[in-house]
Amino acid sequence: MIPTPARLADEYGIAQMTARRAMRELCERGLIFTVPGKGSYVTPAAGAPGSRR
Repeated sequence: MIPTPARLADEYGIAQMTARRAMRELCERGLIFTVPGKGSYVTPAAGAPGSRR
């Protein structure tokens, strides 16, 4: 699980919008995925144990 955009903004001193945009780009690249109501997670690497790819 990765931190929320608000937590990333606080931790790194950036705007929440910047954190949201970064997370959206990571999602578009298939590097993270979001489960509504649960959070965002790093996508497992292909061939990794538990990977669905």
